[in-house]
Amino acid sequence: MGIVLNYTMFLCTIVNSALTTTIVGVLKGVGSTTLGFVLLGGVQVRALNVTGLVINTAGGVWYSLAKYQQKRNKLPKLMTDVETHRK
Repeated sequence: MGIVLNYTMFLCTIVNSALTTTIVGVLKGVGSTTLGFVLLGGVQVRALNVTGLVINTAGGVWYSLAKYQQKRNKLPKLMTDVETHRK
């Protein structure tokens, strides 16, 4: 399963931007942790564990949003053909 996850991350990086790969990485981490709790067992689900997962996920989402806004603000304005012709 780890090989498949790493391969899909590799494909995501080739096809998409690094920002998309970051967001997918956050989702992959949440999925992996949740599956680990359910499938592997041995860990008692307590409020502290769930709180840690929520904080971790919120931090990943917050980081991804901050990077998205930063990238969006840096994009140059594309000029139309009419604007280019006038200059």
